[in-house]
Order: sequence, then structure tokens, then C-alpha cells
Amino acid sequence: MKDFLARFSTNKNIALLFVLFLGFNLWILPGMMPGEKPLDLEIFYTSDEAYAKINRFTPEIRVSYRMGLMVSDMVYPLVYGALFSLLIFRLWQNEKLVIFPLAILLFDVIENISIINILILFPEKSDFWGSLAGISTAIKWTFSALTILVVLSGIGKKILLRK
Repeated sequence: MKDFLARFSTNKNIALLFVLFLGFNLWILPGMMPGEKPLDLEIFYTSDEAYAKINRFTPEIRVSYRMGLMVSDMVYPLVYGALFSLLIFRLWQNEKLVIFPLAILLFDVIENISIINILILFPEKSDFWGSLAGISTAIKWTFSALTILVVLSGIGKKILLRK
């Protein structure tokens, strides 16, 4: 793993992944939910809250959301998972720290699968999928905060070591 990370954590690869990351955040993902905030952007929600929110979506938005989750939002975790894994390794030279972005990737995919199942089954309610989605979302955001902390502290370390 360390050899792989050392080989691919180049400025060029990190810059390419950053451009893809921006593309997803500025153009691709916003197009999935015109005018509606998706469940993925909530910090946490219960099964009842998930279904209440989805019930407010129009049928067209539910279809668009499901398709976006099945296509774009399954590729996006690979992009940011790779970006933050390579960036963290580049900053810290420690392969153990890449567990944070990889955990985000894992729980984002679990969240996506859960929300897709909610949307497929709708209007039938599944507390299993609703609860799993909410819990996965909360864990995803927890690891996101930890990843940002690791990146910012790594940047801070690099700045201080230059002086």
C-alpha cells in the first residue's frame, strides 16, 4: 500500500483529482437535485425524517435523485477517496492515515445504496433502509471532519517546517 501511495501521490495526480472533485461539486452533483437539498447533505436524519423529505420531492426529482445516486454519486466517492488518500499520504508519508478518506468512501456508498433502496421502494416504507441511510450519513460526515482535520494539520505542519 505504501509503495502504491508513494508512486501515485504526485502533484499531477492530486491536481487532476482536485479538478474532478471540483467538477462533481460545481456541476455534476448539483444537477441531480434541482431546487432540492438531498439527504446526503444532511448531517443526520431518522428514517421518518428521510421519508418525510422524500415525500416532498416531486416524482421527477425522485427519479433524477435515484439516477444520480446510481451513476454520479457512485463515481464521486472514488474521486474524493483517491484525492484525499493521495493528499494525506503526500502530506504525512503515513499510509495508516488514509483510513479516514477510505472510511468516507465506504460509508458514502452504504448511504447511497440505502437511499437508492428507499427511492425504489417508495412510497412503501422500510425502517431498515431509512435508519441505515441516516446512520451512514452521520458516520460519513464524522470521517469527513476527521479527514479535513488531518489535511489541514498536514498543511500546517508543512508550512511550519518551511520556516
